[in-house]
Amino acid sequence: MMKLALPGLITTIFLLAFLPVFQKLVYRWGSGDNSYCYLIVPLFIYLCWEKRKTFEFGRFSWNLWGLIPVTLSVLMMVAGELGSMETLLFIGIWSCIVGVMLILYGLRLRRLLFPLLILAFIVPLPPFVNQMLTFNLKIAASTLSVMMLRLAGVSVLQEGNIIDLGITQLQMVDACSGLRYFMPLILMSLLLGLFFCRRFWQKAVLLVIVLPLSIAVNALRVFATGMLHVWGHSELAESFFHDLSGLVIFLLAGAILFGFAMAMRGLRIGGIREEVEAQSSKVKAQRGELKGKGSREGKKIRILDDKKDRVEESSKLQSLKRPVLITVGLCLLFAVSGYALQKFPSATNLPARKSFESFPMTIGDWHAKRHFLSQEILDSLWADDYVSATYYKEKLPNTINLLIPFYEYQGTRHTAHAPQSCMLGGGWAMIGSQEHVVKTSSGTALTLMTTIWEKGDMRILGSYFFFQRGRVITSPWMNKYWLMVDAFTRRRTDGALVRAEMTLVPGQSMEAGYEVLGKFVSKMYEVLPEYVPE
Repeated sequence: MMKLALPGLITTIFLLAFLPVFQKLVYRWGSGDNSYCYLIVPLFIYLCWEKRKTFEFGRFSWNLWGLIPVTLSVLMMVAGELGSMETLLFIGIWSCIVGVMLILYGLRLRRLLFPLLILAFIVPLPPFVNQMLTFNLKIAASTLSVMMLRLAGVSVLQEGNIIDLGITQLQMVDACSGLRYFMPLILMSLLLGLFFCRRFWQKAVLLVIVLPLSIAVNALRVFATGMLHVWGHSELAESFFHDLSGLVIFLLAGAILFGFAMAMRGLRIGGIREEVEAQSSKVKAQRGELKGKGSREGKKIRILDDKKDRVEESSKLQSLKRPVLITVGLCLLFAVSGYALQKFPSATNLPARKSFESFPMTIGDWHAKRHFLSQEILDSLWADDYVSATYYKEKLPNTINLLIPFYEYQGTRHTAHAPQSCMLGGGWAMIGSQEHVVKTSSGTALTLMTTIWEKGDMRILGSYFFFQRGRVITSPWMNKYWLMVDAFTRRRTDGALVRAEMTLVPGQSMEAGYEVLGKFVSKMYEVLPEYVPE
């Protein structure tokens, strides 16, 4: 019982120390296109259970080399929390599990490489990868479905991810991008490759076809939806039937992938028969050799069993010093790091500041109308305070939307994030981005990250910067770096994201737009430190 008690204690402390991380992980599983993650742990357990007779999960090595990846994983989780990078947090959990298993099983762990690879799917895609894939999959599926509709004789106009059928418009939202097919099909291709494909090239082919297959089946779904609208059966393209079609299309994609696996397996069908016959003859010969206690193989097995018994008996006589010390060290490491993960981000030395309730609605010659965000938007911002307003200027056709969310502390699921993804979809496309420097009245050079968005004849000039503890930062990655540094050195992680977006009027040049937006931001920046402390 003692040999199981120590791993059991390590597992218990690990789960309790990082319970908030597991809660965030499960929350991510339930959002967006990550529901496939719920299947990963049972699948991992099954793959390990399949190896139960050969791996000997109850025999432990207590390999000290495993302490290195465990320590690095814990540091990764701390960096992920302080830098508000959830993906690092989740990768740290997975690699910590691998490190603990390396301690328990040593180099024998290489026999579990495939189950551990499957376990890595508990980590959802990073948000920026998710957004990039979602956007590109939407556009690709929309384009392909439009081609199919035109081949069917339907007059259709495409504008980004919006498909105009004349009688109605179809907008491919994020949930219908095909990403929820893509990741499960990647997982399915790995499993099919394990169970049905022996050659590496066959497994590689299964992986390669997943992307075009995801786009094709999703385009087929959009095509079918469009045809239902054209035929006057729009009710069949909504609600229950819409969800049912998604399930049917996924099953179709899985069947196609399985068909590819079987087809490639069949390429060797002529050689399989000879191989089976040869294997059968070999098995019969082995059975004959193993008959009787005096067989050579039987003697080898008994010798191996005797060696194993002697090793186990010798290990029982050895001191429990190493396992106990490793267990105590791991438990302390997990407990301290788990405590730090909860306390460091929320620990603040926040200087006095004004509430955004008093933020001026008149800045220079600009006058504003304050807006109040919906609860849904506030929940996605995670902000502790904010100001949202639309500024106007007499004799100027432009309007500027200002949004500044402020955070008393920052950590995962409570932080400022770059705004590019907020504009993706709805037909908008980003056609350019660059840093732009403006001068304030005091002569300070203020660097903005500017983006240009286009939809038909409409254009929006956007700008943003992170105002974090006196620093003006345009790079999301540098923002996360300084979050980690200031958390340790200044015990502060407060800060804000400043967004100003201006609609360009027809015929207005980009130079004129930059000038108008830059002058407004430079004026606004002068009052900002009163509300976002330096």
